[in-house]
Amino acid sequence: YTFRLKGYGNANTIYLAGDFNSWSPNSFAMRKEGDDWIFTVHLHIGKHLYKYIIDGKWILDPGNKLWEQNEYGTGNSILWISK
Repeated sequence: YTFRLKGYGNANTIYLAGDFNSWSPNSFAMRKEGDDWIFTVHLHIGKHLYKYIIDGKWILDPGNKLWEQNEYGTGNSILWISK
């Protein structure tokens, strides 16, 4: 699956964190492609929770309306992978 974040062309660093990388804040560095940031990762079928970390600030995916509350009250974006 390729994550694509739009609208943060001026960011210095963006990382992807989720249940698929133990919420590591600095292991999945996204690559800038024009004004988009992308990262491709193999995900198993099912539900995945994730967030973006833009210059140190954790955010929900602004391009994904699916989210659920977390234990910190800040929410996590949801991605469903099917066949």
